[in-house]
Amino acid sequence: MTMPTETARPGNVGPEAGAAPARHRSLPSRRRGLYWVGVLVALAALVGGGLIVVTAWTSESAPETAALAYFHALERGDAPAALGLGDVPAGVHSYLTSDVLQLSSNVAKIDNVHVLSVDRSGRTAKVTLQYQLISSSGKALAVTDAVDIVRRGHSWRLTKTAVPLRVQVGAGASRMSVGGTPVPNRTVLFFPGALPISVDTPNLELAPVVVHLNGASPRPLKPKVSEAGTQAVAEAVAAAVNQCLRSRADMSCPTADDPITVVPGSVRGTVDAAAVADHLKIELDPNANGLLRITGIVAVKGSYQFLDFDNQPVHKAGTVKLAVSAECYASNPGNIVWTPTS
Repeated sequence: MTMPTETARPGNVGPEAGAAPARHRSLPSRRRGLYWVGVLVALAALVGGGLIVVTAWTSESAPETAALAYFHALERGDAPAALGLGDVPAGVHSYLTSDVLQLSSNVAKIDNVHVLSVDRSGRTAKVTLQYQLISSSGKALAVTDAVDIVRRGHSWRLTKTAVPLRVQVGAGASRMSVGGTPVPNRTVLFFPGALPISVDTPNLELAPVVVHLNGASPRPLKPKVSEAGTQAVAEAVAAAVNQCLRSRADMSCPTADDPITVVPGSVRGTVDAAAVADHLKIELDPNANGLLRITGIVAVKGSYQFLDFDNQPVHKAGTVKLAVSAECYASNPGNIVWTPTS
């Protein structure tokens, strides 16, 4: 007799009975994605860190980097940054400030700094640069300068970050200043760029004077009469001549350029102020106060007397030329003083 075979029912099988071997379970897809993102970020950080290290090492090992950083610091008016890039010479440091750099920028701003050449020998180098000085009127002046660099450790530093300079001032010295203080009459330290000296009247102007880190010393300072000053003096001379034409009291007034034919004091008329400037010579006297010496011819339209062949005065209408010799100060051109003609 055949015995019935016992069939195990699924519902009766325990967890251990007939269990399949344990298998490694895969991470959910989201967790796998985060895992690989983390790997990529780590690699990027490693590569990026390496690039930063290489870039830093390259920057430190290039002498032109220090030279450019120095002139860019001057360009943005950052005196501490400029001084921190090298050695500061011994001397008067009063003008090595960001405020004085701003005064220099007001005269002419440093712009477009670029390297021309690098001459490197071992742990020393000379970097030649060029930049533009843009004056307040918009005029651009190309300036070439050289920077001596020395390697110290892994970095390059300037052998000097300022220039010992004794400013030579001649005519009009009292009209010039550094930020409202008198121009120093001893050797002091300045930054390269435009010498930060200005004049106290728009009637005088001083062309930008360049201070080179390595180069020739600036020429002696001598302002000249500006266009505004020429016009102001011409208007003052015209007004003073017109005053003379209305009165005979002032014997120092200009006389005719041809006094033989024109009777002194007989000229009457008016002066065209617009035409006066073209016939005047205005020079800055060597003294310190900005004295202007004025000579020239002023044309008067009106009437005058001349002597006929019988030595008798005769009236005539027309234009007569007066010889002008006068003085005034650039700071006050309206105060004209007549001087004898030579």
